[in-house]
Amino acid sequence: MPSRAYPTQLEELASFSSCELADALVKLGHPTGGYLADLEQFSGPSGETLVGEAYTVEMVDARNAEAPKLDQHFVDTAEPGSIVIVTTPPHVKNASLGGLLATALQRKGVRGFVTSGRCRDLTELRELDFPVFARGHSILGQSPFTRPSRVQVSLNFAPVRSSPSSDLDFPSTSVHPYDVVLADQDGVVVIRPAQVVEVLELARRGKEVDELCRIDLLAGVGVKETFKKHRGA
Repeated sequence: MPSRAYPTQLEELASFSSCELADALVKLGHPTGGYLADLEQFSGPSGETLVGEAYTVEMVDARNAEAPKLDQHFVDTAEPGSIVIVTTPPHVKNASLGGLLATALQRKGVRGFVTSGRCRDLTELRELDFPVFARGHSILGQSPFTRPSRVQVSLNFAPVRSSPSSDLDFPSTSVHPYDVVLADQDGVVVIRPAQVVEVLELARRGKEVDELCRIDLLAGVGVKETFKKHRGA
């Protein structure tokens, strides 16, 4: 069984923004700051923070006959209290979540849904007030385009390709079962349970420093002077 964050840690993490936690991870040397890039919130309470543990799902092209097949629907296997994170092949244009699946997930007590792909049935998702973070939306469902292949496996959450050379692209972020997931209006960040203590310590300090900077900036002190005084830069 992988290590998991304590409920009290999840509660404290929820007091920080995704930006503050990403800053802490960058200071710890994380290559992406735990950032799941290029996502937007399509439904769920506006301005609220979503926190939970990752329940991972790998979607594959439906024509891929070699990839494993699930005996059960991934929604039926999802764990209450988790945040379902789904990766999809980058070339597909269909949704990996719609109104019916969101209804079932919400009924199970799943806290939210994050995908590198798309969602659909936006009216239904918003009426449910179910938190969904995705790259985009679509009118197409899963079949016959994609299918779930594996659950609770490590995923590579790759960003949208932005340059002709992959060497110039922002790197992928790895997501593992039971990683901590925090999502808000700024974006989505994932944290390995083993790093939560360090992340919280740095996030607390970062928040204190930012508040000192804010006070000076409101008083009219210059940015360079303020940052040098409180950030050392």
